[in-house]
Amino acid sequence: MRLPVLLAFALCTGASAQVASEDFGVTNTDDWGIEFDPNLVGVHMGTGGNPGGRIEVTVQSSSSQLPAAMIVPGAANHPWKGDFRGLGVTSFSFERQVEVGSSNFGTRPFFVIANDGGTRTDLSDDAWAFVFTGDVFQFGFSPWLTVSTPIPSASATTPAGWDLAALPGSPLGGLSGDALWNAIIQDVDYIGIAMDRPFGGAFWFGNHIISLDNLVLEGNGILGTRYCSPGVNNSTGAPSSIELTGSASVSQNNLSLVASDLPLNAFGFFLTSQAQGFVAGPGGSDGNLCLGGSIGRYVGPGQIVNSGAAGSFTLALDLTQTPTPTGLVAIAAGETWNFQAWHRDAIGGVATSNFTDGISLQFQ
Repeated sequence: MRLPVLLAFALCTGASAQVASEDFGVTNTDDWGIEFDPNLVGVHMGTGGNPGGRIEVTVQSSSSQLPAAMIVPGAANHPWKGDFRGLGVTSFSFERQVEVGSSNFGTRPFFVIANDGGTRTDLSDDAWAFVFTGDVFQFGFSPWLTVSTPIPSASATTPAGWDLAALPGSPLGGLSGDALWNAIIQDVDYIGIAMDRPFGGAFWFGNHIISLDNLVLEGNGILGTRYCSPGVNNSTGAPSSIELTGSASVSQNNLSLVASDLPLNAFGFFLTSQAQGFVAGPGGSDGNLCLGGSIGRYVGPGQIVNSGAAGSFTLALDLTQTPTPTGLVAIAAGETWNFQAWHRDAIGGVATSNFTDGISLQFQ
């Protein structure tokens, strides 16, 4: 039997990819629980999910710091964050089953997008964009339901139905309206499922045990602008490619480079420059160099990487330590930088090298 699907407004259509997902098959990887409290993390259950594993979260108004208790990913390195506009985020969905409990005036879950103000577990300096999911429950058991909320991340104006709030300690407290929406959507530190309006509404009074499963953050998964594409075919018979994951926000400093479709077990490293260029077959390479100007190489300790059995490699960047020919520099908001990867290869037993295509990103 298919689950009922609850849509908040109308879902956008078009191609998409999962920016982040969790099916709780093995554990509660990102420590989903109540408001970053390590004592209120959801309990993983190996069975009873939809299907497979799930988590049970005890949601009580008495244990919340907020007008309405909120379930969030508590792990420091969770993937439910980043520049949602740059990532082309389109929706968030989850499946829930209410096991037991009650609420005085009904529970109306809201979806929350948050900027944490630079303090991960302190809610007093956060800024939020939030919207009603359309889900409602009150007493006792409520069976599995898929709840899906569109996220109009490309919108430069506050979407209809969304509310905004910057708490007193938030660095975004001087912003309002569209300016606040744009600041939050481009620098998201976590998302949440609140039992009602997390700010600006009546207090929620309730006590539920809620099972969660199959959390999915959808988007086009593309950060930055590709150029010099496609590259020259390598020994796999296809060109290698580069992509960015994370956030374009300098202050967040959460950006990684990924090179894919590489020969297996090939060493390589990433390059960067503020200028684009084109040099065919530099140094006898089979590929093309797509950078110009002052080119830096990520060849410091731990930065020369290997594609291994997966045919890909990744490097997490420190935006305060960006290589140039004259030393390391910090990337500043407003600057545009270009990236490419070089890798070893062999054609017909003859050693050679190749490059991915290039990717350009304007930092915020």
